[in-house]
Amino acid sequence: MIIGKILKPQGIRGELKIKPFVDEENFKQLKTVLIDQKEFNIKSVSARDGFVFASFLEIKDRNEAETFRDKDVCVSQDDLLPLKENEFFVDDLIGSVIFDENGEKIGKIKDVQNFGASDIIVIRDGSEEILCPFLNKVFVSVDTKNKVVTVSKKHFLEVTQSEN
Repeated sequence: MIIGKILKPQGIRGELKIKPFVDEENFKQLKTVLIDQKEFNIKSVSARDGFVFASFLEIKDRNEAETFRDKDVCVSQDDLLPLKENEFFVDDLIGSVIFDENGEKIGKIKDVQNFGASDIIVIRDGSEEILCPFLNKVFVSVDTKNKVVTVSKKHFLEVTQSEN
């Protein structure tokens, strides 16, 4: 499971700046992560300004850290802290069917992207692709077990755009 994206080296000792896709506390309790399917041992982790800064025993300097730019940081889902009530992993949304509150099918979640402000849900409805920000006012309920998501039709129509 992808838990973050390495943005760039930080400093001269091989520390990496990471955009987290999970709660920062998850990073702080980990001992190892996978990058390019290779295991790395965490030396230290800190969080500030919405980013995670991590150093690894295997990465000694900035030049070596530079080779990790834009790579995904992964772990087994079992290595993460248990989810709280009404929390879910973004990966669990993929493949869910979206309905409005009247039961009308809107489409199926194809992908979840993030460009900074919020997650963007990519919905496929036949040949049409719909982009929708993941906002509380739009998404009424999420049932990851049954792969069903319900949205407020009014708010959904206010914020979506289609791409053909």
